[in-house]
Amino acid sequence: MPMSLDTHYLEKQLLALLAIPSPSLHTAAIADHLADELTRLGVVTRRTARGDLLAEAPGGAARRAITAHMDTLGAMVVRLKDNGRLAVRPIGSWNARFADGARVKLHDEVGEVLATGTLLPIKASGHVYNEAVDRLPADWAHIELRLDLVETAPAALREQGIEVGALVSVDSQPSVTESGFVNARHLDNKAAIACLLAAIRAVGLPDDVRLVFSCAEELGVGISHVMFDGIDEVLNLDIAAQGEGQNVCHHGVTIAMLDSLGPLHPVATRRLIALCREQQIPFTRDCFPYYYCDGDAAAKAGLDVRNALACFGADASHGWERVHRDSLLALSRLVSAWLPAPQG
Repeated sequence: MPMSLDTHYLEKQLLALLAIPSPSLHTAAIADHLADELTRLGVVTRRTARGDLLAEAPGGAARRAITAHMDTLGAMVVRLKDNGRLAVRPIGSWNARFADGARVKLHDEVGEVLATGTLLPIKASGHVYNEAVDRLPADWAHIELRLDLVETAPAALREQGIEVGALVSVDSQPSVTESGFVNARHLDNKAAIACLLAAIRAVGLPDDVRLVFSCAEELGVGISHVMFDGIDEVLNLDIAAQGEGQNVCHHGVTIAMLDSLGPLHPVATRRLIALCREQQIPFTRDCFPYYYCDGDAAAKAGLDVRNALACFGADASHGWERVHRDSLLALSRLVSAWLPAPQG
């Protein structure tokens, strides 16, 4: 393990990232945070027209890339209801079951917070609706946003700047346990970013590596040509989802062999496996049945790159996610080993 791999820094960055709302394409604030931190680490950053953040060592000539998406799930207001609640639709793919009870913030078009609130089923009280609460379908048509405002009639909401199209960000509400677990929403993918920052702080950023923080992975359009221009090999960092039939490494790294697009590139993947063995990093290999990563969008677009995918292991992806510190440390160690290793 690199002696300079700072676990306190890793956790501090994770909590800072979790505190910044960043639903897909609404990532300017988290990009600002990352740009400031990377500048402190001696890395030069720039942004794409869409809002993705790219970073390289000064004067670098990148042939490899690491990508970790900075966008998260969220929602958007689609209707102001006569009962003072707001109808919403999801940003990204997440089940309405996990929306039930979520604390949220409502933002205007420039990101300022207009109000806080709670996502609730349209029949939320057993004292009023009895068994009808249990019979309510678990879908977004039956979810509404209750705002923490006194005046909530549609006309009053419009006077307060609340309109159709207002952004809803979901509070992460992180909790760190004495047993080493981090429970939070949006560990996908802020945990991977924290691991990457810890690795850069430990070993630096080589001249031949570009960092790519995409802003629309949860929409399925993570990577474009401009981000991977000149790149041969991509290390995707993301979440591995625990569940029946999966082979996730809860206290180490999960290396993906196959996702919904097909196999990850064997050469790039073998390199990860070899590094884990060489550095004695605990790992497993797994195949993901309903899963796309940033690099898949590049592959579907026809870019000539070798994709590999390394993940921290977590439970309840796209819901109330949970990861153990050991898995975050293991992923940081793998990235720290991958960065200075030549492609070969």
